[in-house]
Amino acid sequence: MRRLVDQTIKHFGKLDILVNNAGAGSSGPIADKNYYEIYQKQMDINLNSVVYLTHICVEHLEKTKGNIVNISSMGGLRAVIDFSPYNMAKCALDMFTRCMAAELGPKRIRVNVINPGPVDSGFATAMGLSQEMSDKLMDGYRQMVPVGRSGSPNDIAYAILYLASDHAAFVTGTNLIADGGCVAANLLNPDALNKYL
Repeated sequence: MRRLVDQTIKHFGKLDILVNNAGAGSSGPIADKNYYEIYQKQMDINLNSVVYLTHICVEHLEKTKGNIVNISSMGGLRAVIDFSPYNMAKCALDMFTRCMAAELGPKRIRVNVINPGPVDSGFATAMGLSQEMSDKLMDGYRQMVPVGRSGSPNDIAYAILYLASDHAAFVTGTNLIADGGCVAANLLNPDALNKYL
């Protein structure tokens, strides 16, 4: 990560926007014999990487009065059975965002977080599901999501563009939920999804 930051500064001469888009999920029921290892891995990927990269970028963002956009999950707002390590990591990321918004505001650095819902981004296959199962999962979400479709990577990219822009100059410490209405409809429920699989 230090090399990434150094190369960015060397190439562009500055850093205006940091988008922390680390994410991986895996199921881990508390009774699983590998639960603690799953928990540690989820924290390393979903939280610790963001904390470290933010830490090493603050000095550069202060010079540009830049901003940070963290990518969390609707899983940080609602519990999902057997996914507690992932949910805890994303919930902690949401709180890290608020803490940094308060701490870095005097440096004129804005910090916000996006909580995506089901986005067709290859996330399920990265978790180890087959392409066939991933397709079934996304089809199930499409039937459940209030707006009638799953999200696209562009939906999240546009949310990032908004938060990073001057249009959001007075927005910091905020969760922008980009989930097609899932949290509002309380749809983060594996049992509800199972009827579509």
